[in-house]
Amino acid sequence: MKTDDTLVQDYIAAVERETSTLPPAARQELIADLNEHIEVALAERPGSTREILHEIGDPRTIAATALQELGPTAGPQGSRPGRRRSPAWLPIVLLIVANVLPYAGGFAFLAILAFAAEITAVVMVIRSSHWTTTHKRNGLIMTPVVPVVAHLIWYAAFIVPDGKIAGFDVIRWTLVVLLFVLTLIGANYLWRTKRA
Repeated sequence: MKTDDTLVQDYIAAVERETSTLPPAARQELIADLNEHIEVALAERPGSTREILHEIGDPRTIAATALQELGPTAGPQGSRPGRRRSPAWLPIVLLIVANVLPYAGGFAFLAILAFAAEITAVVMVIRSSHWTTTHKRNGLIMTPVVPVVAHLIWYAAFIVPDGKIAGFDVIRWTLVVLLFVLTLIGANYLWRTKRA
């Protein structure tokens, strides 16, 4: 009869065999996650190794799920790089921060930092698998595109010509608040439409 350690080793070896077409980084992460999950489950329920492994599922099923999510490598011609998926909240937070930073003070480096955060967030959303193409387009139109265009129009119309108008500050801050609200709506849209 096999010991608990042997059962776990055999199970992990079966998962490794079944996931041989996964990118190496994704495969290592999957194996590490499985090992950790098994260790935690065994610490909570010692002596129930067979039951825990049965609950986790058949190695072929785990491999099929991982292959469906990540896709196989491209084969002998080349391989798909094993990128870690960034969390969906990160580009959303960057989009919001990028909208707030320019107003945090009169420092030019904050505007540069905001621009860098905006570009990084846009690239992350575009490259992400958290959203469909339609959701990416809609979310990015609401969060960076419309606010940036509105800021550029505002800058070109009122700041560059130095044309002070009555109620200038009230209009300016109303626009800033409205654009920030639009950014929050877009960020909320991206959050709600992300894939699990």
